[in-house]
Amino acid sequence: MTIRPRQALRLAGLATCMLGLTSGSLPAADATTEIADLRARLQAQRQQLDEQQRQLRAQEARLREQERLLDELAARAGVSGAAAPAAAPPASAPPPRTASAPPDPAPGPPVVTGRFDGIQIRIGGALRTTVTTTTARMQPDSTPFFVLPGINGVSDGTSRIDARLSSLFFSIDGAQLGDYKLGGSIFGYLFDGDLLSGKYGFYPGFAFVEATSERWRHAAGLQMDVFSPLMPTMVDRMSAFAGSGNPGNSFRPQLRTEYTVPAGSGRWQLQAALADPVASNFKAPANAGAPGRYTENTGLPNIEARVAWTRGRPGEEGIWVPWPEMSVGLSAVTGRMRSFDVVGLSAINAWETRIGGVALEGSWRVGSQLGLQGEIYTGRALGQYLASVFQTIGTNRQPVPSRGGWGELAWWWTPTVHSHTGYGIDRADSEYVPAGGFLSNQTAFMNLFWDPSPRTTLAVEGTWRRTAYQGLGAHSGLALMLSSELRF
Repeated sequence: MTIRPRQALRLAGLATCMLGLTSGSLPAADATTEIADLRARLQAQRQQLDEQQRQLRAQEARLREQERLLDELAARAGVSGAAAPAAAPPASAPPPRTASAPPDPAPGPPVVTGRFDGIQIRIGGALRTTVTTTTARMQPDSTPFFVLPGINGVSDGTSRIDARLSSLFFSIDGAQLGDYKLGGSIFGYLFDGDLLSGKYGFYPGFAFVEATSERWRHAAGLQMDVFSPLMPTMVDRMSAFAGSGNPGNSFRPQLRTEYTVPAGSGRWQLQAALADPVASNFKAPANAGAPGRYTENTGLPNIEARVAWTRGRPGEEGIWVPWPEMSVGLSAVTGRMRSFDVVGLSAINAWETRIGGVALEGSWRVGSQLGLQGEIYTGRALGQYLASVFQTIGTNRQPVPSRGGWGELAWWWTPTVHSHTGYGIDRADSEYVPAGGFLSNQTAFMNLFWDPSPRTTLAVEGTWRRTAYQGLGAHSGLALMLSSELRF
């Protein structure tokens, strides 16, 4: 318990009064009254100190939650961990470490004051350039998700210099309302809003407001899925096994509630969300549906839920792997969407499709340098969740069942040099896949990250992909990606 100078003076006065009592300088009746008054004042001081400690614990919990959220947003946005601004940790805790930042980070991003009292806005981002060379046609050519069928007599190889993974980040730190701290985040990318288009633009990948306390978090706006949140550590974090065994990680409007409770040496986290069935950053490829087909929500949101247990925290002293010591999570999604086959301005053959899926995830930090993580899932009509090889509706307008998973092994050579290798696969039930649709999609990768400075990362990654089509055979190819990133 911390005692401030003013409190120390008060306690000294109380001690002096108590000495007077012990010396017999006060009558018995007066002594009894004085003792009762002293006890009341001591109790008031104790309650005040307890309240201050409670507020400090709530602030520390808020800071830890901000660090977790910012690391999560940066990782899923395709930005190295240090690109996103992080709140300063409490003085007694070591600075957090991320997957691509050395132990001693540079000073944080600039902070500006909003036009309302008590509002601060943190600004950060990254300038990132990638060079991608492939031996086959892939979609898109800058951040490939799958291999396109080859064309006889035409060279399949492609090369692309791209800066779409550059980003801007705004973190809003708002007022304190009782036990809750208000805030929000906005994350913008240099692509046009469709992951498969390969075009430039500006798109807010995240845009939400939140209220957090020591154990609760309530948020509303554009956020990442609650369902199946884990991601592999790839240089190409935009694709990140999407369509190759890694569902979730899409952006959709939602209302979310989270509750965290300590449990022995670990902690439990419960998450639930009401979400739009249609992802805002993804359009199904043309061969995964019929021309003139449109999809919308039915007026009812999807329900997403997750329960996870975690032991340990990233950034522990002497640990290079920026993961918790151990984590296990189980998530699920259920809902429905409405589809139309449209000719002209008329909708013909409208129907609803049930969505459902379950995913199991886990990670394990072995010692200070080795990390393992992975995920498996099964479900149907999960194209909008970047699963089922991006397919939702198959033959006879039936939902496409699928299953898949991925795994990763990570090794930190030094605090600033680390490498990762992994494999993922998506399999759709062939009975429901139409001609030209996806039967399966596989991706394997190996990479190396180097952080020559706290704000710079250089990386190289090799990938192998193999995509099988209904009636068109299987097609595979290799890709090499070089990346340079400057964070601010």
